[in-house]
Amino acid sequence: MKKIKLVFIRSKISSDPRLLDDQRNEYVNELKKAYQISDDGEVFFFIESGGTEEEFRSIFSSFKQPYNLIATDANNSLPASLEIASFLKNNNLTYNLYHAKKEDIVDVLSKKRDSLNANNFVYKSSEKILENKRYGVVGKPSDWLISSDVNYEDAKKIFGVSLIDITFEEFKSEIEHAKSIIDPVVFESKLNKKISRGTLEVALKIYSALYSIIKKHDLDGLTVRCFDLLGVYHNTSCLALALLNSQGYIATCEGDVPAMLTMGIIREKFHQSSFQVNPSLVNEKERYAYFAHCTIPLDMVISYKFDTHFESGLGIGIAGELNLAKVTIFKIGSKLDKFEVFEGQIAENLHRDNLCRTQLKIKFDEDISSLLDAPCGNHLIIFKGHHKDELIDLLK
Repeated sequence: MKKIKLVFIRSKISSDPRLLDDQRNEYVNELKKAYQISDDGEVFFFIESGGTEEEFRSIFSSFKQPYNLIATDANNSLPASLEIASFLKNNNLTYNLYHAKKEDIVDVLSKKRDSLNANNFVYKSSEKILENKRYGVVGKPSDWLISSDVNYEDAKKIFGVSLIDITFEEFKSEIEHAKSIIDPVVFESKLNKKISRGTLEVALKIYSALYSIIKKHDLDGLTVRCFDLLGVYHNTSCLALALLNSQGYIATCEGDVPAMLTMGIIREKFHQSSFQVNPSLVNEKERYAYFAHCTIPLDMVISYKFDTHFESGLGIGIAGELNLAKVTIFKIGSKLDKFEVFEGQIAENLHRDNLCRTQLKIKFDEDISSLLDAPCGNHLIIFKGHHKDELIDLLK
């Protein structure tokens, strides 16, 4: 029986550690059917949840290549693993990413993956698509976005966009002095026993503060280091970003600059809002995937309700439902030289307890293995309609 060593990595902000314990035990029990778990075995990094990328970066150099990553089908394990994989690829390090439901994990580990480049296109456009646009970076990118740093000069040269740093201290000051520009009564019907009127009022102050920053700095959009709000205000920017995007601004979470640029291109070329998501499950054989996040532009949904933010159990998250329409999934890489794009069909609005609040199952008619083998970071962007050929013509 082959020996393997499991290195477990989980986020410290999980609101329900017992849920992660149960998931870990289920996967380990499956692995024990085919492997001996031992300290002297081949190393596999078991990515238990989202928010684990920085911890991986702090320890990976103590281990030898290739770096074997196990991603589960819940708790944002897969998006974290994709960010790690993108980081390793950008640094010319070898890795293997194994992703499956617990009942399939042994079978998946027995098969060697190839690092594909299908559906990963080289960016060559000479058109400065975001000419004269101004986007703010509020705080720096979240610590776990280890493969999402963007060179500001390259962004200006390639896309024509100006990226403006705004300190988190300025953001906090704006929140402290904010006067809500939306009456909380507008959203009272969305409140439930999980979310108080006070929580709603703080979420709307965060919106007012971001709106003020947009006006003060003459911005067309921004990205926010939003998880830092949890420790200070026990709240999130999910509602604020949902409102800003539906008002025509670009607004992304976690300080993700490539996601912001991707959404900017969609706004400029297709004149519509778009949805920043985590890939949560990829089924290559049956060609479907789950995507989820806790904020979505309100003009994209047919209905929505409030829930708490998934990872923390705090603040307000948006649980939206979308029409079962054709969609495009698109993302530019952090080096601004590659992009990935797929076309699919929303098959179902999901309601799982172990994913972010707005959840989609999307079916594909094409091979989707490069979602795992050639990722452009942990976020993707979804928007309505089939536009793959247009994007390839525009960017390649």
